[in-house]
Amino acid sequence: MIHARTRAARRPRARKGFTLVELLLSMTISMVIITSATGFALTSWQSRRGWTIREAIDRNARFVGMSLSRDAQEAGIGIESTPVFASVAGFGDTLSILSVPYEPNESPVYSIYNDGGMAPDYPVGGNCGATCIEFNKSGGTYVLATGDMARLQVGSERRLLLITNVTDNGTRFRVFFKDQDWFLGRQSALSDSLLLSRSGSSIQKLRAVLYYHNASSNSLMRADKFTVGGEPIGSVVATNVQEWHASLLFVGNFEHQSYDGFDSDTTNNGNKIIGVKVRANVKADRTDPGVNGGLLVTRWYEWSVAPRNLLYEKNRI
Repeated sequence: MIHARTRAARRPRARKGFTLVELLLSMTISMVIITSATGFALTSWQSRRGWTIREAIDRNARFVGMSLSRDAQEAGIGIESTPVFASVAGFGDTLSILSVPYEPNESPVYSIYNDGGMAPDYPVGGNCGATCIEFNKSGGTYVLATGDMARLQVGSERRLLLITNVTDNGTRFRVFFKDQDWFLGRQSALSDSLLLSRSGSSIQKLRAVLYYHNASSNSLMRADKFTVGGEPIGSVVATNVQEWHASLLFVGNFEHQSYDGFDSDTTNNGNKIIGVKVRANVKADRTDPGVNGGLLVTRWYEWSVAPRNLLYEKNRI
């Protein structure tokens, strides 16, 4: 019995816990894992913050592209461009687009009232005042109203009219217009001493869309209505637009900021426009110390649109 107890007492006891080396090794591995996980989480969070800021810029730009493409595609509907009067025009930081509205049918054309005079043309000015022209109704009615834009056609001459008032005159109606030689980059009113033809003058309602940059608010504006004083009644298309540049694309791979059919350069005639190009510099709405070194993120965007409905473009394809 004594011998058995002695043998049992000599057996080594079972180990409990870790050695110092094992503890240090496990702590080192844990620190590496925690450091890597923390670094990955910080990088992912920083990337997400950067993505959020850039996505806000892209969202603004996408809306600009969609709005511009929709309006530009309507350029030239029912109104063929001439060298001196095109359906799209650029001037300064402004882009204007003209088309004939369909509501649901094409806006009617109204012929001028003929007073029976012997001369082919009326005297200087309108036929009912300096800034007033009287037209015949079509089907006993008319669709023109105050604030509308219209095309005055006198033979081969064309003028843009901003209507300031319309009055009914029985079987006829009178259109009053703003006396301004140029409007939206085009000849307007009775500029260049235009004489109204008694039998070859007419008027038709137009749809005018304007894109322009409001530098004071860094906003891109869009207007399709105007005050009688000629000021656009604009709404914001996109905010945080620092710069906005519009130009016109012409046949032969030419690009000009505007068109001019009166000069000796035939590459910039209005009837040779085939598209529009705009560039915009859009900024983020806030800074983030973890994105772009804490500096404001900005991006340049460019859009080129070739309106399918331009009659002159169809003739060239």
